Amino acid sequence: MLLWPKAKCFLLACLSLLSPFTWAQNLPASSLKNGSLPMQYDADVIVVGAGFAGLAAAKQLHDQGHSVLLLEARERIGGRAHTVFDGEQAIEMGANWLHGQDNNPLVALAKEQGINLSPATQWRETIVYDEFGEEIDDAGALLGRWNHVVENYLAQYLRREPNASIQMLMDDAQKSGDLGFVSDELHSSFINFMFEQDWSADAADLSVQAAEDGEDYLGGDPIPLQGFLPLQQHLSENIRIRLGHQVSAIQQSKEGVEVIAQYQGQQTALRSKRALITVPVSVLQAGNIGFTPPLSARKREAINVIGMGQLNKVWLKFPEVFWDQNHAILRVGPEKGRFSLWVNIHAVSGQAYLLALSTAGNLEAGSDAEIVEEAMLGLRAIYGDEIPEPSKRYISRWQNDPFSLGAYSYLRQGGRPEHRDILAEPEGLVYFAGEASQREFPATVHGAYLSGLREARKIHASLPAVAERQESVELNRDISSDREGSFRQ
Repeated sequence: MLLWPKAKCFLLACLSLLSPFTWAQNLPASSLKNGSLPMQYDADVIVVGAGFAGLAAAKQLHDQGHSVLLLEARERIGGRAHTVFDGEQAIEMGANWLHGQDNNPLVALAKEQGINLSPATQWRETIVYDEFGEEIDDAGALLGRWNHVVENYLAQYLRREPNASIQMLMDDAQKSGDLGFVSDELHSSFINFMFEQDWSADAADLSVQAAEDGEDYLGGDPIPLQGFLPLQQHLSENIRIRLGHQVSAIQQSKEGVEVIAQYQGQQTALRSKRALITVPVSVLQAGNIGFTPPLSARKREAINVIGMGQLNKVWLKFPEVFWDQNHAILRVGPEKGRFSLWVNIHAVSGQAYLLALSTAGNLEAGSDAEIVEEAMLGLRAIYGDEIPEPSKRYISRWQNDPFSLGAYSYLRQGGRPEHRDILAEPEGLVYFAGEASQREFPATVHGAYLSGLREARKIHASLPAVAERQESVELNRDISSDREGSFRQ
């Protein structure tokens, strides 16, 4: 607990007597005419959620001179980008790649901060095995032919049946015989590799408009070798952050916004001129934050048509490397999306790690030991029974995380890219950011980052010039929490 000298306490007490005058300059005239008590603010802007969207917005607004308070429900910053370390190896439990190097703002920021990036992952050189462990020699050529057919069907469906699902399109293409050159098992595996792994969504629920959802930076997909944590720490410098504060309600009036949060079983109310909500769209879908007045029907529709996918990661460390040196290994297994794609971390960092990406919906129900054993069955099917057991394991469970409820966003059947624009629209004094609200680069870390900068620009334009703000904003700030301050780890 921070204890203030008595002289400062006396000064604050004197200034509080002047608060009706000093705060009046920031309120609508109607608030003064009817004699209502002016609101005292804890910050110009309260940002809810300390993922890349919230951190980007908070830093931008702070650098522009606004007082900012960032509330995060977890006991850490980063959101769905969560780095843990095994020695020098950064283990990413969530976001893993910077997608595209050319013009990517986070690539530029990483280089500015001296964060080393790996070479781009060579997805085109993925080696493919069938379920019996035999390499499919012409898999690359087959995937190219398959993709050409699918692209033609996508063009037709986008014109004729834009509300269809990817699975409907795939079934159509398969029944027509146009995909007769691949087995049913390989067809299913290609669907998972090209669409479901990409969007963390089942093809039966994924809109065909996912094909037009977002853009790509060129230059390949590198991995930050020190993880995403150094970027988060840079963005959080000098930002007031309160961890462990779970926001349950947003109430706005003419005077401003009141944010209700739970901290250690106690409810606290914080007030600001603007609020920025950056929680995952799944948290909004679950109704975990109440809004007064309620969100518009237009906003609620956008929230509900944007899905939150399931994608989990299983990191396995081995005493030696026994696998192919290709950057990615694909196995056509008996169950689609369940330990079918492995990323060769050794090719990136030199550490003997394999990383499995799984879209299987029921993966999280298993224990760690059960999940590892199933993963090893798949690896033994390719590399034999004599391969060593892993010495370490790291397993994510994003669906069961109450503050994420999934991996990242996708467009459900019937969804359209413009629904992301609607999700991004402000409602009164409340603004919205996050990767799900970023039409150009959804489901990416840089999309989340850019959405935070976008909303920071809007909020800055809506607030009075910083030079006109009274210094009492700073002096009346609540700094009594020992959890508040710049984030350090």
